Amino acid sequence: MKKTLFAVGILCGLTLMLAGCKTKIDTQALNALTSLSQITPADIKTRTITIADSVMQDNIPGKFTLEVDFPESGNFFVINNVREWMSEQMGGTYEGSMENGAKMFDYYKTSVLQDFQQNVIPDMPKIKDISCYKDVKIAKICETDRYVTYLYTQEGYAGGAHGWFVSEGQTFRKSDGRRIDYDIFREESKDELTELVKDNIFSQYFESNAKEMENLLTMENNDFFPLPQAAPIFREDGVEFVYQQYEIACYAAGMPSCVITYDLIEPFLTQAGRWLVNAGHVAEN
Repeated sequence: MKKTLFAVGILCGLTLMLAGCKTKIDTQALNALTSLSQITPADIKTRTITIADSVMQDNIPGKFTLEVDFPESGNFFVINNVREWMSEQMGGTYEGSMENGAKMFDYYKTSVLQDFQQNVIPDMPKIKDISCYKDVKIAKICETDRYVTYLYTQEGYAGGAHGWFVSEGQTFRKSDGRRIDYDIFREESKDELTELVKDNIFSQYFESNAKEMENLLTMENNDFFPLPQAAPIFREDGVEFVYQQYEIACYAAGMPSCVITYDLIEPFLTQAGRWLVNAGHVAEN
């Protein structure tokens, strides 16, 4: 009885707390909370959502495919944040409940196909066997007792000399759903971290050849090397840093990336970051 009252008290308190926040919360799912197991760290259970559809405009086909590891159950705050992030990756315009993944992604499928018809295909050259497409995958790639990481990839073609490819990951803290970004690294260590990433990228992609780097790097000032715009990806073996097409190099260079192992990355992390990867010691409450 005491445990039940305790759980009810926490749930009520969380409801009042969130009512005063501006953060978007799926209130329908929040109202459905019935136990503490839904607000404490737990494995994220997923189901696969797949979509394949196409349109035809001016005898040019436009094809869309999607495959998603959609979170069905687990810590409410985590799955709510994961679903919201998924929606944002697709455009962030869906206004319905994100609890229904099939409905949400069907909305985005319709949006993509309409864009093909109204904007993409009319501007494509009318030549034989040409088509446009967009393929999207959102996969859960790593999960520990303290965080879960998803990877969003998108590739497509909409005319022009070549297509495109995007790869962006997002790690979520399982205790509260916090999105992990560069603020997980100590501010005073950012320059040293950047140098470490730079050295790994240059050794893997540019063979430490100054002339090759000068030819391939697209930054206005080649002396300045930034961390990737996309969030760091916490994987099983370390933290991955991924540069998108054209971010630091020309199309031919692809998407330079590197993985820094946790033993090397640990000195740059905040205490919260060290706890996240079990490298630090934080008192459990």
